[in-house]
Amino acid sequence: MNVRSATVLICTYNRAPFLRETLQALIAAPRRDDYEAEILVVDNNSDDATRQVVEEAARAASLPVRYAFDRRQGKSFALNVGLGLANGDIIAHTDDDVVPGEGWLDRMVDTFRERDITFAFGKVLPRWGAVPPPELLLPAAHRIWGPLALLDYGDEPVAYPDDGIGRRLPIGANLGFHKRVLVEVGGWRTDLGKVDNSLISGEDHEVFHRLRSHGQYRGWYDPHLVVSHYVPASRLTRRYFRRWFYWHGKTMARMDSVLYDLDFSQVPHVFGAPRFIYRQALAQAWTWARKMGRKDGLALLIEELLTIEYFGFLVECWQRGSQRGRGRGESRTAGRRETVVAG
Repeated sequence: MNVRSATVLICTYNRAPFLRETLQALIAAPRRDDYEAEILVVDNNSDDATRQVVEEAARAASLPVRYAFDRRQGKSFALNVGLGLANGDIIAHTDDDVVPGEGWLDRMVDTFRERDITFAFGKVLPRWGAVPPPELLLPAAHRIWGPLALLDYGDEPVAYPDDGIGRRLPIGANLGFHKRVLVEVGGWRTDLGKVDNSLISGEDHEVFHRLRSHGQYRGWYDPHLVVSHYVPASRLTRRYFRRWFYWHGKTMARMDSVLYDLDFSQVPHVFGAPRFIYRQALAQAWTWARKMGRKDGLALLIEELLTIEYFGFLVECWQRGSQRGRGRGESRTAGRRETVVAG
């Protein structure tokens, strides 16, 4: 693939000190001159020193560092603004609390140049803000690494063709896309991606389903494409894990037709939730209950968190069902008012 330019896209909200560190690492990194590069920071309605940090970096950098502001709260709004402003053939995503590894952008460009792909990604390794609980470092704990925004799929490169085989997906801290393809599929869904400062997420995973539906799902996992992500002590608590999985369940409910590949208008519902989800939730709760009292604390925590995730899914369905019901009631009331006036 011919890649002549790359945009590093960072969406940020009120994290100026971390953003400064990320930008300093990017502008200090050696980079080849066989492609054009720029850094684009989209400020998602911050009220701290974010703009000043970006302007300082721009003055010190040898490559363009651009700033954009979007007051609509939600990461996907910021991502779509960045998509519209980016000049690069590829868009290399990272976060505002990440330090890219040596040669990160060069390697991202080479990955696209060497293959006919639409996305590429690599490892997201931790910079711990506190000593983590030992069980979180066990291989089994990778199932619940979502709240930590970490990713390590091993040391072998893996192709991601659209062959119907379920594979673990990338995360946005270390992810590149061909810009043209992102535009073709319509960018990111704005009801996902930390909407209104909630933990609603899923914007990255949902876009991969649209890549597949457009016949553009061709990816590559490169284990040598590495960034380090800061994990604060506040994320290492069970309370945070429980909160994150609850909100992830709500995220999944917003993506239900994508995740299950079903026409949900044809699926029986109970109180706004698909009936089969109740069966799955009860089975998961029973699995959790059967592990209570055993010595394997990590296994118990995993089952608890998966149960909480189902609860979040159901709550989101119930809330949406209630809102639809109120909407229909308001429509009927308005119609009655119109009939009285007309009469």
